[in-house]
Amino acid sequence: MRTKGFIGLALTALPALSQAAMPVAQLNQHAERIFKDSQAVGMVMVVVDKQGAQQRFYGETRPGSRRAPDADSLLRIASLSKLMTSEVLASLALQNRLKLDDPLLKYAPAGARLPKSLNGQPITLLHLATHTSGFPRELPGVKPRDTPVFVWPDQPQRWRWLAKTKAGFAPGQNAQYSNLAYDYLADALANAGGKPYPVLLRETVTAPLAMKDTTFSPSAAQCARLLRGVETSPCVNTSAAIGSGGVYSTAADMQRWLQDLVRPQNEQRKRLYQQTFQMRYQRNELRSVAGMDVPGKADALGLGWVAMREQPDPRPFLQKTAGGGGFLSYVAIDPERQTAVWVALTRGKQTRYQAMSDGVNQLLLALNRP
Repeated sequence: MRTKGFIGLALTALPALSQAAMPVAQLNQHAERIFKDSQAVGMVMVVVDKQGAQQRFYGETRPGSRRAPDADSLLRIASLSKLMTSEVLASLALQNRLKLDDPLLKYAPAGARLPKSLNGQPITLLHLATHTSGFPRELPGVKPRDTPVFVWPDQPQRWRWLAKTKAGFAPGQNAQYSNLAYDYLADALANAGGKPYPVLLRETVTAPLAMKDTTFSPSAAQCARLLRGVETSPCVNTSAAIGSGGVYSTAADMQRWLQDLVRPQNEQRKRLYQQTFQMRYQRNELRSVAGMDVPGKADALGLGWVAMREQPDPRPFLQKTAGGGGFLSYVAIDPERQTAVWVALTRGKQTRYQAMSDGVNQLLLALNRP
């Protein structure tokens, strides 16, 4: 039986929402509606505004457990990993270790080949980070049977395919959502930074924010805390999907990350986020946009982040979708108004992504009303 109630939790090291923030009853109504309409097994939520943060937990840690998730429950953030990859990219750019318009080939493995582009433009790091490289969503071919999510293809496999493919790409002309592009981006960042990508991620994102459970390679103790729904993939090392979706995390860690996104702890991190939040392509500058409109029509593309508007508010906010391995996730933020909402679900038999993303968008608008 699914747990219908909620458990609210504010980390003791962080301020709770004040009376000036959204009333608790109103926040609960939004959260409960998202959980009910999405038909998930379990749900975790973090809400951040100028006064602080709150968390909400619904459902069960696994079907039939009758235990609600909590702040330390492990989950996959899937494609929200791309936002952290973009932070590593921006950090190396600010350190002058690379330029966003550097060609991918400059940081490719020794002896790597890239196919000739159709428009004579090299595929750059910026193309990879904005989904405008022309690369397909996934590596073409058949995934090996019974292979867990985020463990195929690995680095050698994707670079072998790239060297042999006859496909032609026209970077900078079209947007096509691509997990493959972000894995190439992480490979390039490791070469540009002179360190394995997990080390760069730790130095840039997780260590400064004390995100102790955010990792590609969870321990047995961490795996014991993994939330489970219907057809949840096993808890394994997912560093093959190094830049696109392999990150595990918790509500406690995601709260630290979200709070720093809207209220950076120092000037260095403020500059970092200014880089990642900057929109690089307006929709009308592209011939076509594919795979970017799941939670609503994309207006502009940045480094992982997508800008969109939700009526009746004319101002755009930033969002990112995610899903894989039995998890669905969505984040929406308004950095100027210092508000953010993140939700992660474990899949049930009929879980509805749109119910979650619509609910999160509506909650963000409600947080921003005068």
